[in-house]
Amino acid sequence: RDRLRSRGLGDVYKRQVKYTGMKQIFKGVFHRMKESSLLKRMGEVKRDKEFHNADTMKTCLIFWVANREDGEWMKKLTKGLKGVKIHKLCFVPDSFSLTPQQDIVYVRNEDLGFGGKILNTDLPPVLNTPYDLLLDLSDRSSALIDYILKTSQAKCKIGKAKDNFESDIMLEDVQHTKELIEGIVQVLSELKKY
Repeated sequence: RDRLRSRGLGDVYKRQVKYTGMKQIFKGVFHRMKESSLLKRMGEVKRDKEFHNADTMKTCLIFWVANREDGEWMKKLTKGLKGVKIHKLCFVPDSFSLTPQQDIVYVRNEDLGFGGKILNTDLPPVLNTPYDLLLDLSDRSSALIDYILKTSQAKCKIGKAKDNFESDIMLEDVQHTKELIEGIVQVLSELKKY
């Protein structure tokens, strides 16, 4: 009995760190498998294209990745789209915490199940609605973000130029959300409906 050494708390903590690291690795592998399945499920999306200017537009879906400046640019954008019914869809990164608002549909990586199945029941109705405009303010790409942008039935999609997604109207050389919003408001004021 005296020969058996009892383990100290240091050993327990070391094991926890090892298991946490392994858990993160497995979580990442499983997420990449889910993303791969989702990308395989994405086929050609058919939608009606129609371009509206700021005067003729009735509905708009704003899509962005959550960040700390959301409120600041959202006020500016809604001011530039007076009279337009605005719907909001926000992708929340894994490590980001926020206080949910009722008028926003939130999407997270955990909403992606095995086989590429979308687990968030609020997302399909948003994607199937033929908004007059989808404003893509997202600043990154992932399988879930690409899926949202590609499968949305919005009649016109505007955003900054990206490698994995082509908007109907792309704004190039835009670095910040504020610049993107200013460019979008300008484009919408000059756009002719067709």
